[in-house]
Amino acid sequence: MYKTKLKAIKTLFSIGLITAILGGMFTVSKGSTQTIKIMPVGDSCTEGMGDPDWGSYRTDLYKYYTQAGLSVDFVGSNKRGPSSLPDRDNEGHSGWTIPQVAASIDNWLNTHNPDVVLLWIGGNDMFQQGRENSAGLSNLIDQIINNKPNITIFVADYYPWPEMVKQYNAKIPGVVQQKASEGKKVYFVKLSDVQFSQHVDLSSDGLHLNTTGYSKIAKLWYDNTISILRGLGNTPVPTPTPTPTSNLIKGDVNGDREVNSLDFGYLRKYLLGIDSLPFAEAYITADMNNDGEVNSLDFGSLRLKLLGLQ
Repeated sequence: MYKTKLKAIKTLFSIGLITAILGGMFTVSKGSTQTIKIMPVGDSCTEGMGDPDWGSYRTDLYKYYTQAGLSVDFVGSNKRGPSSLPDRDNEGHSGWTIPQVAASIDNWLNTHNPDVVLLWIGGNDMFQQGRENSAGLSNLIDQIINNKPNITIFVADYYPWPEMVKQYNAKIPGVVQQKASEGKKVYFVKLSDVQFSQHVDLSSDGLHLNTTGYSKIAKLWYDNTISILRGLGNTPVPTPTPTPTSNLIKGDVNGDREVNSLDFGYLRKYLLGIDSLPFAEAYITADMNNDGEVNSLDFGSLRLKLLGLQ
């Protein structure tokens, strides 16, 4: 009887061991999506003045990111936005200038440890001091990177209102280009490309955007950041809805029905973060290898095409 029990125990042990081994061999490791900590930094435009719910562009941008499969965590000491926005954290501070942000940015970075900063600041320097402060913007970017060397920064210009802000807008791409040429992960978001209408997009104060205006801005933030953020979060690109492309020409980045050095220049500026792509379907025509992304591989393919080697 004891031998029978011992044999049964050995059999059960063997089965359990084999099951454990096979279970380990055949366990499928599921890829995980990394949560990206994003800190929106800026003035009243980031905080949301003009929007009755104080959600700014953040309300729709959060929705766009999550619908794209990103796991994002907005971080910051300020909490503004509607109840429909699950994550209202930000560092938008109405009336603040670049020096005021610079005085607090290290504390914010150390407290919240973001992976990404959405930087939209400098308008109040123009309004309050009557001069553009692109030098201050440059120093602020350096300050952020000195604190967090691996951080990714998206720097935005302003929607084209009031007129005086255009002077500052003109300086921002050069600041970003300089940082990018130094190997820093700094990219330009051209919010001045927004299809802007004073009658449609401005709030009653005649200066800040309303909900409609901020929604347009959110789409520009999304379009200019999503490909880079997918890389940071290890997020697979969703299978896109098929789009008729019979009239599109691969490599025609500016939509003029030709493939030439102009397209090469547009793609170069986009990849350096200096400018956005010039028309909506450019994300299709610039994707030379059809992998769902626009990156340096496409830049190389376009170069070969222009040289007649492809």
